[in-house]
Amino acid sequence: MSSGTSPKKVAILGGGISGLSTASQLLSRHKQSGQSYELEVTVFDTGRLRPGGRCSSRLVGDKPPVVKNQQPQRRACDDDGLQANNQDGNNMTPQNIRKALLANTNQQGNNDSMARVLNSCGAIDHAAQIISTNGMDRFQSQVDEWLKSDVLESFPEGSVCELLDGDQDSSNKLKLEPLQGDMYYGKGGMGNIPLVMRDYCSSFNGFGENYTGQSFRIAQDVWVSPSNGVKYIGNRNRDDNNSDDDDGGLQWELRAGNKSLGKYHNLVISHNGKCADRIMSRTPAKAFHSLLRTKFAPYVPQWGGREMTLNSIYSLVFAVKSDDASPISKVVSNLCNQDKNDVYTIMIKNEPTLRLLSCNSLKHHHAQNPNSESNIEIYTLLSSPIFGKQFKGPQENLPLDLQEKVTMKMLSNLENSFKLEQGDVSNSVVDLKLQLWGAAVPMNTWSSSSSSNGGGGVDGFVYDATYGVGSAGDWILDPSIAGAWESGRRLADWMLKHHEESDKKKGEWSVGLPDLTNNSNNKEKNGKFVPSRVALESGIGSIPPSPNSTFEFPTSSNDGQSQRRQGGGGRGRGGGRGRGRGRGGRGGRNGRGGGGRNSNRARSNNDRTSQTVS
Repeated sequence: MSSGTSPKKVAILGGGISGLSTASQLLSRHKQSGQSYELEVTVFDTGRLRPGGRCSSRLVGDKPPVVKNQQPQRRACDDDGLQANNQDGNNMTPQNIRKALLANTNQQGNNDSMARVLNSCGAIDHAAQIISTNGMDRFQSQVDEWLKSDVLESFPEGSVCELLDGDQDSSNKLKLEPLQGDMYYGKGGMGNIPLVMRDYCSSFNGFGENYTGQSFRIAQDVWVSPSNGVKYIGNRNRDDNNSDDDDGGLQWELRAGNKSLGKYHNLVISHNGKCADRIMSRTPAKAFHSLLRTKFAPYVPQWGGREMTLNSIYSLVFAVKSDDASPISKVVSNLCNQDKNDVYTIMIKNEPTLRLLSCNSLKHHHAQNPNSESNIEIYTLLSSPIFGKQFKGPQENLPLDLQEKVTMKMLSNLENSFKLEQGDVSNSVVDLKLQLWGAAVPMNTWSSSSSSNGGGGVDGFVYDATYGVGSAGDWILDPSIAGAWESGRRLADWMLKHHEESDKKKGEWSVGLPDLTNNSNNKEKNGKFVPSRVALESGIGSIPPSPNSTFEFPTSSNDGQSQRRQGGGGRGRGGGRGRGRGRGGRGGRNGRGGGGRNSNRARSNNDRTSQTVS
C-alpha cells in the first residue's frame, strides 16, 4: 500500500501500558479503517532493558547498568566496608545486609549479575503487583484474551489476603482475611504484559505485499531532554484540511541531547511526574501543560486538590535462605490453618509504614536447586506512601546511608507486623535490591466530560487539537493498569477520528483542557481533579476494595490549610515582591519573587524573570 503522500507520524513518550495501548490502538484501528494515508508510530521509552514503566519485572540474566567513574559511597565510620552504624541507635547493620547493598553499588568489584541470587531464580515483580478490571468492559475482553494466550494468570481464590492484628478476645495475635474479586498477574512476570503489547505493535511492520500502511518503532533507553527535548514547530492557525504546507503539517520536533529524534504530526505524553512537566513547560500548549504539573504527597484533600498528585513508595526486593521455610512462610502457614491454598500476596493492614508483601517464588513458581539443602524465597515489600515521603531521596542515586536506614526500618517493621523477633528476617537475607518509586501512584485523577463520549462519563484522556498533542495514563481515568490501558485506547480512537473527519473546527476537537481564564466561576468548567479513594486507601493503586478500610480524608482544618498553601508569595532579595498561585510568581521591579507552596520564601535575580519549580 502506498498513498503517494507523506505518512502521518505520531511520537509517543513513554513505553508503559498507556503508551503501548495508544500505539496498538492507533495501528489496529488504522488498518481496520482502510485509510488511504500511511501511519508511522514511534514510542520513546526510558527503560534500559525493555518497556513497561510501572508494569515491569526483573528477569533472569538482567545485567546491571555499567557505571563509569562511579565514586564510592564510603563514610568515615566504614572501617571494613561491611559494617556501619544505623544512625537510629547503637545497633549495627548486619553484615549480610551491608554486603548486599554494597553489591548493588558495584563496590565489591564484582559486576557479574549472574552471581546474584536475585538474578538467577526467576521473574521478580518490583512495582505493579495486581491487575483488576475495575468494571471496564473493553479491558475485561483484553484480559480474557490474555488469559487464553497465557499472558496472564488468575490469582487462585484466597491467595490475596489482608494481614490484620487478631481480635482482643482471641488467642491469635494475627489473622489473614482473603480479598474478594477477580485479580490477575502477568505469567512469567508483570513485565511480560508490555512485551506482548510491544510485539503486537511490531506485527504491523509488513513488507512488500504484506505492507498495509502502518509501521511501528520503539526506541529503548532514550531520554527526551526535559529542558529542550520537545519543540513546537507547527502553525497553530493551520487548517486541518490543508496539508500542502512546506512542513507537511509537522508540528513537533524531538531531541535527546544534541541528537534529533525526528519531526512528527502528533505528540502523545504517556508518562507523568517532573519530566513530563518540564518537557512541555516551554511549549505554547499552556492549558495542556497545566495538567502535567505535579505535586508529590501521600494523600490529597477531599475536594481533590488543584494539580496531579503522585505518591512515593519504596520497593524492597529481598531473598531469604532457610533450611526448610522462612520465618515469613511459617507465620503464613500457621495462619492459614486448614486452608491449603498458597498465599501469594499480602496487603499489610497492621503496620502503617508498609502496604504489601508478595512472594515472587510462589507466584512465579521459582525452581529450587535440587542439589541444595536450603530453600530460597524471594519477596517484594512495598512501603506506605507516608514512609516513602518521610525518607525520600534522589531515586536515581540513593545514598548508601539512606539505603541502609530504609532497608533496616522496612525489615524491622515487617518483623513487627508478623509478630516475629527482631532479626528473624533480616539475619536470613542473602540478597536484596532497594528502589525508590519516586513518581508512583496517582492519588487523584483528572475528571472531564465532553463530546468525546457523548457527554456521559469521564473522557479518560486529554487532547489539545490546536497543537496536536494528547496525553493518556492512569492519572486521567483510574490509578490502575486497567485505567492506563483504557485511557490509551480512548485517546487513540479520538486522534484517528479527528484526523479522518473534518466536520468541526480545529479547536472543537480538544478534549479535557482546563479553562485558564481569570474568571473564578470557570475554574472547574471543563474538569477538575477528584480523589481516588481506593488508591488512597491501598497506596499502591486501584485494587478490589478492602472490607477493613480505615482511610479518612484530612480534617477540614487541614483541608483548608492545603488550599491556602496552593497560593504563594514572596519578597525577592533585590526588593521585588513575588505573587504566585501554586508554583510561583512574578517578581517586582528590583527582583524576582518565587511564590512558595509550603513557605513564603523568595529569591531575587535582577533583570531576569523565570518560574520556580517546587
